[in-house]
Amino acid sequence: MKRFAVILPLLLAACAGEDQISRYQPRGYLAEASELSNQADWSAPDVVEVTLVNHAFVPDELTFHRNRPTRLVLRNQSTSDHTFVSEQWFPTIAVRQLVGRDVTATTPWVEKVVIPAGETKELWFVPARYGAYTFECTVPGHSLLGMKGVVNVVQ
Repeated sequence: MKRFAVILPLLLAACAGEDQISRYQPRGYLAEASELSNQADWSAPDVVEVTLVNHAFVPDELTFHRNRPTRLVLRNQSTSDHTFVSEQWFPTIAVRQLVGRDVTATTPWVEKVVIPAGETKELWFVPARYGAYTFECTVPGHSLLGMKGVVNVVQ
């Protein structure tokens, strides 16, 4: 039983996987994502910071402004890997880039962001549609423990 208790956290951390970025438009994602991102003025984007601790996003309610360039900073201060995923919201944003310690991906579409323990990633994007959307950590069990939240896109 002790061996299982030691191995289980390692298995769950490994379940975070890798970032899922797309060079080709995924089904249901913005066709005009590249154009929206390229037309944006990136000289002074809005900055929103989120801390990932234990099994929570802090804050767990995020507000972005439609058509305004934004830099979302995701800081994982826990000892396990986490993800930031929104099957509802990601298709409605135009991504400029995803930046991390070992990655700088310039792509208009992102499907999953993995933030390794102790690291930070930045998602640069333009929200294109109004609405309220959910997001979560998709590492098995993390969402059930409360690692989820809401994105609001407003005027």
